[in-house]
Amino acid sequence: MICDVHTHTIYCDGENTPEEMLIAAINKGLKSYGFSSHAHLPYDESWNMSHSSQKKYIQEILDLKDKYKDKIDVLLGIEYDLYSDSDLSQFDYVIGSCHCIIKDDKYLSVDCSEKVYLECVNEAFGGDHYAFVKEYFNTMSTADQKVDSTFYGHFDIINKFNKNFKFFDENDVRYTEPMYSALEKLAKSKKPFELNTSAIYRHSDTEPTCSAVKWLTALSEMGGQIIINSDAHSSERIGYNFDRASKLAKKCGFKSVMALTSSGFSEILVP
Repeated sequence: MICDVHTHTIYCDGENTPEEMLIAAINKGLKSYGFSSHAHLPYDESWNMSHSSQKKYIQEILDLKDKYKDKIDVLLGIEYDLYSDSDLSQFDYVIGSCHCIIKDDKYLSVDCSEKVYLECVNEAFGGDHYAFVKEYFNTMSTADQKVDSTFYGHFDIINKFNKNFKFFDENDVRYTEPMYSALEKLAKSKKPFELNTSAIYRHSDTEPTCSAVKWLTALSEMGGQIIINSDAHSSERIGYNFDRASKLAKKCGFKSVMALTSSGFSEILVP
């Protein structure tokens, strides 16, 4: 466990202060730690930073970076939704993620809650989950047109509420075709994709869904790279199940994963 650079604090939808998160990271032995609060999203401001709070966030992280510089490498990051509108000029890195789609000028959340997810599918797609899946992956495939991200966040978050194929079959061509299409388009950028362990946290009795194995295997065959992150929204989740994620990465053909530090990306061999 070298780095964890997808984490959240009380500046957005996290549970702990930045300093509480950083102290936990130090206690867990991390060498590099990144803060990545959600960028402002004008369609729904309930879980992300306002433009004014972003300024406070930046200053607090810079202060912590200086305060703990002898103990850990601190990075100032941000998770930018494809429909966000925040200024990115001061950040060390940017996570390009998709938490929603816009259809007929209507905001549709992908990962808010199962109830909201079902409402979006029923109201905008007539109950057709595969149509929603296709729209999600089509949107995700445009990431590079909307933000110059450092790496892609939770590529398969559309599966968040699909444990045991509750709503759609991830082996069905209606799912795999748009998934592989988006993967192929984004992989051309040579940017890492994130293997996000929050899926394991939510469903502790299972591995990530089978589609994760599919896209990870395909990405490894394309010569792509991955970075393992926890997407921690509380201090105890920092670095959650990185060992399990490393085994999954190896199973899917990866011999190494990427770590992000203030010096940039470095390659770490998978044990």
